Amino acid sequence: MEADINLVMQVANSLFTIGCGVTLLYLVYRGKLEHHPFYYGWSIGFILYGTEISLRLISLSAYIEIPMFFAFIIFFPFSLLILRPQKSIILLLPLTLLFGVLFAVLSYFGALVISQSSWIIGALLFYIPVAAIILIHRKLFGSCVDKLMIGWFSLLLVNILFPFGGWIADTLAIFGKIIILMGIVSYDFAIMTLKVRDGLAMSFSSPTSGYGEKGEFELAMLKSREVPPLTTICKWLKSRVDENVKRNINTSILVLQDIIPYNALRSIAWRKPELIHIFTFSQDTSNRPEFVALKYGIAEIGATITEIAKKNSSLEHKQEIILVDLSIMIHTFGANEVYNLLLNKMGTLRSNGTSLVAPFHQQTHEDSVVALFKTIAGSIIQL
Repeated sequence: MEADINLVMQVANSLFTIGCGVTLLYLVYRGKLEHHPFYYGWSIGFILYGTEISLRLISLSAYIEIPMFFAFIIFFPFSLLILRPQKSIILLLPLTLLFGVLFAVLSYFGALVISQSSWIIGALLFYIPVAAIILIHRKLFGSCVDKLMIGWFSLLLVNILFPFGGWIADTLAIFGKIIILMGIVSYDFAIMTLKVRDGLAMSFSSPTSGYGEKGEFELAMLKSREVPPLTTICKWLKSRVDENVKRNINTSILVLQDIIPYNALRSIAWRKPELIHIFTFSQDTSNRPEFVALKYGIAEIGATITEIAKKNSSLEHKQEIILVDLSIMIHTFGANEVYNLLLNKMGTLRSNGTSLVAPFHQQTHEDSVVALFKTIAGSIIQL
């Protein structure tokens, strides 16, 4: 009876693992996840991992570990390395390859006869390199890596504490893979953070610029009903960027829902590319070769503001974020959500000397909403 339970859970573990890989491919296909090597690497890795679990039902030869070898030594670690190829992670490449060569040599000479000790050694060889990279990602990207980290280390512990598996090990492994899958799906936050940082990578500081500028939140109020709002915003945006370029101010423009025409953004960006960075937020993040395209969500917008402000801490001159526009955010996410977001960002903006400027269509909001956002504005200008 126990043997039957072991068999059922091993099959379930294999199918679930393969299902994790298929799920990631499906989410990428449906546009829920980006077309990024990170997701493809984990998807292929899961499928190979699940295949290896199935092969255990047929044979206990060390050669059945070959699919797992490719998953753990190639696809899992290199998908993480592609995401953030910093020096600290690149140093892990020789270690990962060394583990792979060691596994191949031991297998060739028959040293990996399946036993309790060899199983634990194999688990360490397979899991530790990826675990080390995940820990580095935790330092780089913060809490968004926690689920992946918890899930991965739980799998490591299961393989160490339950050599040769059994239904308990397979059951715990499935729960661990659920956490890993949740972590991978939420990794778009880390990918978005990376894209923002890379989008700011071309910033240059000037030795002639001022120091100690104070950051603030500035409302740009639209009142006129005679001129189309988009025309007014585009004209003001070009004028504001030109003024910032003359003052050698780094300008990051956050465009929501493609409100500014693509050609207008191109003409603005090429005024002085090293000082101007454009981030577009929409449901469709493709077909934006010149700009950093991000998913339209309040968390993504908030994280981008934070990353831009943090970037300014290493610069010697003032930086400005132009959010186009605030009213779109309020109508999409609600006044209270947007208000709380901005309120939480005020400390970061001020401490890093970054100003946030946002056009605001006051005629489209109730008086109470207009008054609410005026309370946190350091200054108000009329468009």
